[in-house]
Amino acid sequence: MILTSLLLAIQAAPAETVPEIVVLGNLRSVQASVGQDREGNWHCSLSKSTGRPRLDDRFCRAVTQCVREGASDQQAVSSCIRETRARLMRRVERAMERNAS
Repeated sequence: MILTSLLLAIQAAPAETVPEIVVLGNLRSVQASVGQDREGNWHCSLSKSTGRPRLDDRFCRAVTQCVREGASDQQAVSSCIRETRARLMRRVERAMERNAS
């Protein structure tokens, strides 16, 4: 009973929105790690969150896709991460511009 009440209270808590400028700063510095387990499942982890779970998910999915498509050496992976990060940063910046209007 108490556990149910706690779970409901946690679910009902409103999510705090992280300002876009903080999201951009986090995205600039986040590092991604991609690997494959023995069963062949791919996993991605980030050094920290950008503050936006959907953005974290997009970043991990894009970097994982690069690795799956053959970016096997460190230079290719680093290039993929830079390109992905730049693309996602442009999206956040465009959203900031729309919100400022």
